[in-house]
Amino acid sequence: MIIRLVLLALPFALVATACSSGDGAVPTDNAWQLAQIGGPDGTMTPLTTGPAPTLVFQDGTAAGNASCNQYSGSYELDGSSLAFGPFISTEMFCGDEGVMEQEAAYLSALASVDGWSIDGETLTLSSGGEPVLVYEAISQDLAGTSWDLLFYNNGTGGFQSAWGDEPVTAVFGDDGTLAGSAGCNSYTTSWATDGESIEIGPAASTKMMCPDEQVMNQEARYLELLGLADTYRVDAGTLDMFDADGMRILQFAVSTG
Repeated sequence: MIIRLVLLALPFALVATACSSGDGAVPTDNAWQLAQIGGPDGTMTPLTTGPAPTLVFQDGTAAGNASCNQYSGSYELDGSSLAFGPFISTEMFCGDEGVMEQEAAYLSALASVDGWSIDGETLTLSSGGEPVLVYEAISQDLAGTSWDLLFYNNGTGGFQSAWGDEPVTAVFGDDGTLAGSAGCNSYTTSWATDGESIEIGPAASTKMMCPDEQVMNQEARYLELLGLADTYRVDAGTLDMFDADGMRILQFAVSTG
């Protein structure tokens, strides 16, 4: 299926009056995952259809997954005001029951927002003083998590899919160790985070030779990129790593194995 970027036909010229919980929290401090959505009668209802929509604010862009399609657009945060610009979205159809209906309801609710508030790790977007969307902060803690590589920067300007029968994995230990399979060989190194910054030490690995040259080339590039990681972001089932220039170099999906 061809995926196209299209302008959403929604009035996203929004300005929201903000009130925080008093701890200095603002919506941009976290990645958010939708937990509840307002129904036609105004009743807040927990989500029953997945995947849950997400919302992330970064570098002047608000983006996320609306349940099926990815969306993004500009925003301006100025004190108590939050303004969204026009959004663009991919244009896929997802066949799972209720997903497209949930996406439409979510985007419609976003279009009605005129206020926000934060209570701890809960973000509420409201319209006319009534809540319409309630999000929970997505944990950025990597300790005890396991991931499978989806894409990597190949060094020639491309962001390509991981290759091979053996998944490339990253397991973040509670003790500060990072280990996994690089596609052919197993590896181990250290990791530490501070806010959105991440530091991964030089990796030690086994020394097998695998017959697939592409797998070996990918393995070498993957281990190199781990050492270049400077910042990271966890966003509802995915982990992105960026280099010191802000370029995305690795993307993982949460491991289901």
